[in-house]
Amino acid sequence: MVQYPTTQVVDGITSQSLQIPRCVQLEDSRFYCFDHRGNLINIQKTDMYSINTIPLVTTSTAALISRIKSSGSDIILDSGLRFSFGTPGFQSANGYFANQFILFQGWPSLSVYSGSPTPGTGGAYGSAVTLFSNVNQSPRSMIVPLFVSITWGGTFASGETVSVEVNFTIVYGTITQTTLGTGTLTASATSTGTQYFGCKEIYAVIAPYLNSNYNYSGSSSNNQYISQITAQAASSASSTSVTVSVTVVGFHT
Repeated sequence: MVQYPTTQVVDGITSQSLQIPRCVQLEDSRFYCFDHRGNLINIQKTDMYSINTIPLVTTSTAALISRIKSSGSDIILDSGLRFSFGTPGFQSANGYFANQFILFQGWPSLSVYSGSPTPGTGGAYGSAVTLFSNVNQSPRSMIVPLFVSITWGGTFASGETVSVEVNFTIVYGTITQTTLGTGTLTASATSTGTQYFGCKEIYAVIAPYLNSNYNYSGSSSNNQYISQITAQAASSASSTSVTVSVTVVGFHT
């Protein structure tokens, strides 16, 4: 370990006695934070409690703050704000911000999700493919679907019809998911081509399962959202050479 010469800083603490990070509250009630060389790197106006540093040898976590309090004495975050090297981010003990006084704004992404379900035969639907899912995620990602396209390719037999179902599963609860229902968008074709569906068609199939009781009301644990989008296809023929591709475009956070 490199030994740096002892240098005096404003509050009288020497660089060799500093731990990383080191924050000291001075007479003006602010926290002054220093690096391992004694350089002032941050002045924090917000009161901070329970700042625990973890050795960087065993983890990439630089600091863990268990509680932050505003100047008005209102707790704005409880438990688990973690600063990390390489992949900085916000986390809480249960994967979501529970307090209604905190607002978290990020950049949504206009994302594209695609899949190719194999059509079943004899009118039976084949295995479903998952286009989007947040079932096993913590915290859970969210999607607001805007457009759906379904493309039929390959070769249709005479008189053959290939149907496609796109299923939107609506749930509530950010800790444990409870299913409210599944809205199904259905389309069929007798020849190759693409059909497009917008917000109007998507809303029409998910609207019956939306419940005003699960609007945000101070606790994100009661939110309702789409947990999965799947697609499956069926051919009316006993065998088929038709291919199907389904694409969903939506805002994803």
